[in-house]
Amino acid sequence: MKKNKKIFIKNRSKKIERRERRKRKTNINYKKIKKSPRISQVIPKNYYKSPFGRLKIKKPKPMELWAPQRFSLQFGYSEDVLKFINYLKNLGDKYYHIHLRLEKVTEIGEGAIAMLLSVINELILKHVYITGTSPVHLLAKNTLEKSGFFRYMRGNVSPENLNTKNIIIRTGDINTSQNELSPEMPKAMETVWGNKGRCPELFGTIGEMLRNSCDHAFTNSNKIVWHLGISHLETENTVKFSFVDNGIGIIKNYNSRSQWTKVKAFFRNNAVILENAYKKGIESQTGLPWRGEGLPTIYELYNDKIITNLVVITNNVYLDFDQNIIQEINVPFSVNYYFWKVDNTCNPAYFL
Repeated sequence: MKKNKKIFIKNRSKKIERRERRKRKTNINYKKIKKSPRISQVIPKNYYKSPFGRLKIKKPKPMELWAPQRFSLQFGYSEDVLKFINYLKNLGDKYYHIHLRLEKVTEIGEGAIAMLLSVINELILKHVYITGTSPVHLLAKNTLEKSGFFRYMRGNVSPENLNTKNIIIRTGDINTSQNELSPEMPKAMETVWGNKGRCPELFGTIGEMLRNSCDHAFTNSNKIVWHLGISHLETENTVKFSFVDNGIGIIKNYNSRSQWTKVKAFFRNNAVILENAYKKGIESQTGLPWRGEGLPTIYELYNDKIITNLVVITNNVYLDFDQNIIQEINVPFSVNYYFWKVDNTCNPAYFL
């Protein structure tokens, strides 16, 4: 009996010793783990821990871009705006989030708004996230809110600016909805002349501009996008029209033509070529079988005084037919831009 008791005590001691040894070993391993955190405790650099303990991706800060104070395509201010537009287009290849700062804008033109919207649409198609701020200046803020810009962009519009005839129409193909475009001509005639009426010449010219945009401005039919902005100044009996497409531009389009080198030899620069293409026709000036196909007949409306204040900007050319400005500009870019007005100095060309 005594012998069995001794064996039991000996085994019991060994068991207690083994238990203590395991405890000591466990404590040593635990201390090592504490010194180097587990994989699940390591937070990657591009992540952060939310208050609820979840890992979330850190979004990089957006690229901020300040708009020029005078955001207008009038000659004298247009180069600053075009530099801004060019820079914005190029940022789309480097950043996924761009924040447009318009707080300092004190003057904003309807044409510049349409051009900005056109470029924003191009960036969105590249999956670039666009945010921004509105002008603080009341007049500029009201012009932006009334233009139709927020029809395509999320933002707050003051209640007094919601009831407006102004609109920006956008489409991506030649099949423009007649239900959207047709009602705008009678509204324009009502603002200018006091009567709702049809204006076949103007409507037909806009239709031709749309066709030319689809046929000549874009190398890829899947990328066709144009914007037509219509702004009503009812107290002045005036309607402003802005047409923008983000195509390759008129000059670049004709660079690929076989006759282009011979045509250029007759003229001083691209601005003079384009002026002659509108006013006199290239063939009559050079004798070459090149008619400048695809150029809209909008100059004919201007010449017949159905419209006024015709401005064309494309590639490195700025034309203002009212001010007789025919110049090459220092900011070449791939956009076709037309601006014109209808007011009570024009010849009424509408039918009730």
